[in-house]
Amino acid sequence: MLATSSKNTNKGFTLIELLVVIAIIAILIGLLLPAVQKVREAAAKMQCQNNLKQLALGVHNYISTFQAFPMSSSPWVNNNNGFGWIFRTLPYLEQESVYNQIIVYESGNMFAGGGLLNPACRNAIASPVKTLYCPSDGSALPGSPVETKMAQMDPIKVTLTNYKGSMGDNRMGGGSSIHQGREPDCHGSNPCPGIFFRNSFQGPVTLDHIRDGTSNTMMIGEDTPIENYHSAAFYANGDYASTHAPLNYVPKPSTPGDWWNVISFRSKHSGGANFAFADGSIKFITNDIDYTNVYKPLSTKNIGEVIPNY
Repeated sequence: MLATSSKNTNKGFTLIELLVVIAIIAILIGLLLPAVQKVREAAAKMQCQNNLKQLALGVHNYISTFQAFPMSSSPWVNNNNGFGWIFRTLPYLEQESVYNQIIVYESGNMFAGGGLLNPACRNAIASPVKTLYCPSDGSALPGSPVETKMAQMDPIKVTLTNYKGSMGDNRMGGGSSIHQGREPDCHGSNPCPGIFFRNSFQGPVTLDHIRDGTSNTMMIGEDTPIENYHSAAFYANGDYASTHAPLNYVPKPSTPGDWWNVISFRSKHSGGANFAFADGSIKFITNDIDYTNVYKPLSTKNIGEVIPNY
């Protein structure tokens, strides 16, 4: 019987074919990555807006109970425990356990080791609160390299926040600032043109004070702790910002300790930042907003400016 012969017709990739396949894959990845990044940023932006919505609802629930916005008390004036408005809102953010660990020291002087800096509060003031973190900015997250660098807290570890109450268009530090804003500087006194400022306990703000309209008055906006060392979440000197600087102002190189320039609003989102308004609505404000005629007036509560469409 004659043996039959067969030829192996299976062939592997040639080097040229392999290189072509690799090149095609690289092109596809190059086309896909920007789309994936856009989807991720859109999701992060939406989560950030949801966080602001939760904060706004927490503030309004506080108002329903106390008929005023949550107040702040700095460590420099009278009621000097250092408690800020975010801390006061914690029970309405499902953070009663953190609140209860701190509120018992309300009568203490912060700079004398009482109030917010009572040693018994150390764990509580470092407790993470997910609602306070924008997913687009890692500088506020637990483990951030700046959580031990906050003003008046350094080197104590504290919870940070991406969200700051609007104090209006106050010129921080007066003539020390490179920015222009309403003077005299009110951040060390009372009252300020916006809703939240560090001595609001001297004259609590109510909804009746917002005569410019709740839909035209900023309540809470975004910030990035790595650019501003006044970002301790529960502290009356870390939970507010001014519109004296243009939106998304970031000096090069960074100067996070220069409070007179950097206590302002910024984000890691492309093209702008999210804000909660006093009516509870959430709006994305773009970087090209009219700085003088729209951005600043939106941050004041009762000045009576006529604000163009934006």
